[in-house]
Amino acid sequence: MKIKTLAGIFAGLGVIIGSAVFNPAEAQTKNTNTYYCAQLNNSWNTFVNTPRGRVKLINWENEFSPDWTPQKRCSAVSSRFQKFLDQGNLKFIRTGNINNLPVLCVANARGGNCPEENVLITLKPETDPEGVLIKLVDFRRSVSGETLTLSADDPGFYSDGEFYVHMDKFLKTVTIKK
Repeated sequence: MKIKTLAGIFAGLGVIIGSAVFNPAEAQTKNTNTYYCAQLNNSWNTFVNTPRGRVKLINWENEFSPDWTPQKRCSAVSSRFQKFLDQGNLKFIRTGNINNLPVLCVANARGGNCPEENVLITLKPETDPEGVLIKLVDFRRSVSGETLTLSADDPGFYSDGEFYVHMDKFLKTVTIKK
């Protein structure tokens, strides 16, 4: 009889502890996106799987240097995206300059800085990082050369002269190609 009572107490404690640790509201807000590198049509691409579907984020066509082939850059940058997401830091992508090179980096807050440890992609000298970031997120571009127009609802915005992309807004509004 004592064993049944003890088992009942432990079961009850398990339910109480489990309820305190597992919060369903928190589980629903957990980011389920996954960034990865894969080859498609003989070129390397960074993709993100979202609850809405797969997004092709970057097509790696050119070598940055002999040591940084498209496959190696794809793998490294895709891993960085996933690392920042797993750490809860992939809120915004912004432009910046590190070691006299243009970069795209992660900022935790609107107007956040671009420290070296937050670099996602290093670009070649003389590259316009803002142009790359706009192209990366494909804001309202069309074959007709439509002008870029940003509104308050867009995931892209300027803060202190730097262009930022709110990644959650972007991934919720980007067109999913089936």
